[in-house]
Amino acid sequence: MKLVRTDIVLLISMLVAVSFATIATAQPHPIPLMDGLAHTGVPSCATAGCHGDQVTGDGAGPIVGQNEYFQWRSPTEKGAHSRAYEVLLTPHAKRIANNLGIGAAQKAAECLDCHADNVTPEQRSQRFQISDGVGCEACHGGAQNWLAFHRIGAGHEKNIEAGLYPTEDPVARARLCFGCHLGSSFENQFVNHRIMGAGHPRLKFELDLYTTVQQHHRVDDDYRQRKTVAPGAQVWAVGQALGLERTLELLLDDETGRSGVFPELVFFDCHSCHQPISNGVADLDWRPNPGRSIGPGMPILNDANLIMLQAAMRVIDPGLAERLESEGRSLHMASLHGGSQFRTSAETLRSIATDAANSIMTADLADAAVIRALLLEIVSTEQSSRYTNYAAAEQALFAVQRLSAALQLQGPRLTNSIEKASRAAQSPYAYNQNAFKAALNDISRQIGR
Repeated sequence: MKLVRTDIVLLISMLVAVSFATIATAQPHPIPLMDGLAHTGVPSCATAGCHGDQVTGDGAGPIVGQNEYFQWRSPTEKGAHSRAYEVLLTPHAKRIANNLGIGAAQKAAECLDCHADNVTPEQRSQRFQISDGVGCEACHGGAQNWLAFHRIGAGHEKNIEAGLYPTEDPVARARLCFGCHLGSSFENQFVNHRIMGAGHPRLKFELDLYTTVQQHHRVDDDYRQRKTVAPGAQVWAVGQALGLERTLELLLDDETGRSGVFPELVFFDCHSCHQPISNGVADLDWRPNPGRSIGPGMPILNDANLIMLQAAMRVIDPGLAERLESEGRSLHMASLHGGSQFRTSAETLRSIATDAANSIMTADLADAAVIRALLLEIVSTEQSSRYTNYAAAEQALFAVQRLSAALQLQGPRLTNSIEKASRAAQSPYAYNQNAFKAALNDISRQIGR
């Protein structure tokens, strides 16, 4: 069921009017786009003495770096959020909007709900500018109530009570980020196959990697005193679990799960269909996958998060890993038939994904031995045989990069092996599973010592 913004904002506004405590104890926290609070705009955060004081360097403020605004505005990867609105002004965006018949991309809610902080006009304060793109409050929540507490240093808990979104919590962060980077049931926050057919790029996301790339602040001792910092391995694993959970929620939703007489094709692996027609033996691309009993020529559900979560749970909770394995197979088989069998299987697997997220959040994923075991599982020969499709290889490569970083593994040979894996998975149309597996085997030999 699509959740219409006006109804949600009205309900949340009523709750805010009652008390801050009501919002503080609500689970989960309302995402910033739907928080019902006034959004004061990027300038309210970017003043000198706050987050816009240190123009260059790592930032040397007494509590925060004070260069966070400039990190957000960075012309490199770190500035992707600040440039999100500008993308809508490009010829490519104009063509997509024309193909969809939605008017100007920079004015269409279908685009703005992810490319900007597109709160209702009533929530926009005087200095708010939609052209700021994904600004501070798009992730941290409307500053109507928390900005005053934030300025006087009342403490993080007080800020949360007043409406600041708890991005340091990996579960809350995942649910926020997935809205744009995977999809949600909120109105205009779902990139379906129609939008992709009009020219929108394929969505790809991994929570820990994207958190790191878009990080606008230093996690120093002072930061750790004020907030709980989740280990990167935990962020990675819970992102896989909640990614699977969100996908199945959307798949089960009649509004997002179907498109006319067809299932919504965006839930299927793009490159199980979008491949060149074979002209000879050298061009044959299909390979059997030990995680599914599906023959060639059949659409395959995008199971990249499932494959990665299975690997994680073999280390964290083997019992749950077995359940994921069994129900994952059942879902793939049920996808060939549809109906109540498919729905029941998807509901069961979604419940297991939720259980997995809870297990991950209670596990000690700061333990180097556990992280090493996770990495070895990802690159194992048995696991790499499941990377038959590009999306799974992409997620595996993200995992190798982030878990290696968590272990602070380095050296020219390891770097070379990771680069070989990257080249093998550089393009979905030239993905070489054999070369990818060989690179992962080399990584396994190095870290298994």
